[in-house]
Amino acid sequence: MEAPAPTLNASPDSPVAPDPKAAKRANYDLYLANVASGSLEATNKPVQLFLEVSSRCNLRCKKCGFAWDPSLAASGKDLPWPILSRMDDFFAAAVEVYTFGYGEMFLYPDLAPLVTVLKNHGCRLSGVTNGVLIRPADVVWLVATGYDHLAFSIDGGTEETMQKLRGASLAKVLRALQLIHEEKQRRKAKLPNIVVNFVAQNDNIRELPDLVRQLSPLGIYFLGVNPLHHFFGIPGPYAPYYEEFRLGKVPRPEFEAIVEESRVAAEAAGMVFQNFVNADFEWQEEAHTEAAAVALHNHPSPEAAAEREPAPVPVVDAPVAVAPADAEAPSVPAALPVVKEQALPPMYCHYPWTTLYLSAAGKARVCCYMSIHENLGDFAGDSSVDSAWNGPLLQSVREHIRDGRVHPACSQCVPHRSYEMHAASMNPIRAELGILSPTAAEVVPEPAAQAPLAEEDGALRRLLKRWRKAAPAGDGSSPRP
Repeated sequence: MEAPAPTLNASPDSPVAPDPKAAKRANYDLYLANVASGSLEATNKPVQLFLEVSSRCNLRCKKCGFAWDPSLAASGKDLPWPILSRMDDFFAAAVEVYTFGYGEMFLYPDLAPLVTVLKNHGCRLSGVTNGVLIRPADVVWLVATGYDHLAFSIDGGTEETMQKLRGASLAKVLRALQLIHEEKQRRKAKLPNIVVNFVAQNDNIRELPDLVRQLSPLGIYFLGVNPLHHFFGIPGPYAPYYEEFRLGKVPRPEFEAIVEESRVAAEAAGMVFQNFVNADFEWQEEAHTEAAAVALHNHPSPEAAAEREPAPVPVVDAPVAVAPADAEAPSVPAALPVVKEQALPPMYCHYPWTTLYLSAAGKARVCCYMSIHENLGDFAGDSSVDSAWNGPLLQSVREHIRDGRVHPACSQCVPHRSYEMHAASMNPIRAELGILSPTAAEVVPEPAAQAPLAEEDGALRRLLKRWRKAAPAGDGSSPRP
């Protein structure tokens, strides 16, 4: 029988905590109590919020779903302010808020007022932008409000590559970075910490060292190298794009040499450099073990670095190619072999207890690893964010995870083991609350080792090999079905 859900004392006679972090710490402790009891009702509020302030975008990046799914461009919306105005209790509880989603955050007309509201609630703010729309006035309020982490998506070191991959001017993005750097110097301000996300493909990876050199004088805090996103069984034109531009077509030693050259240059300029590309996934024929070849990303350590603020974890930068809304859903094997192959422990993912993603369309989902078309509860109109947070659909996700099963909404995340990012995603939240290391309740056991499976139980392994098997050198053909 499920244990009774823990609750916060909401008595009107309770004294108001003088420290706003005290309420956030109490909410975090309540999350820990909920996962310890396996409660399907999350009586805590999310400690991490994604506010998709706009699902509109000014660019059409080649790898993004906007380039493949016409319905996305046609259905672009902004998150209505009346919804945000009713979320004070969520903002008071949240430690970290992302002000972006599947769209460009600087298209949102009320971004500066929203940031002011969130900072008044003591929230740590993070966002991702293509950088093209940032005006000098935006630079002023970004620095003045102390916006915490702002990530720029830059996928090339030349104008030609940036125009080809993103339809953006590299010079314009670098100019925005220069303005932020100068304003921080003028105000003697530390924030915002500027992050650069580079999505590595076989046609841009050789430009990475030169990009690092161009960024060196701009006060960049962190530079992350991310993999081109891989999907299982997604129909549509992204699959041939991925096959054409995946990193596995570059010799692995060359990639590793480029990354090392870039790391040395970045660290010499004072940047934190992190390579999130799991080379064993990209070059599976050279993988050290089959298990090592499953994860799409290198996983940061769940331990917060003592000598500096924890590094960001990779987020899906405008989650790339997705199936059109009317496309046939990818099939999930009835036996869910991923559970057998990875021996998922109970409570293997804490995202449904810590994180809530609110789309501009008024649909809730758990995190940015879920499909843009996923709907785990409405929160617009007569509905509310509270009803979505503890609605039957989101509770069903919690139930699957509590029991070590895979919910269909998690069918892309679990095979890639992206859920393992959760521990690292809590690093900045723990640091904000003064918690130096993960508590025992947050540590998810490693998947249990298992004996080799029978041939009929190897569906996931076969699917992975079929999708990722490289064509013979010089062949130029696509993987065979």
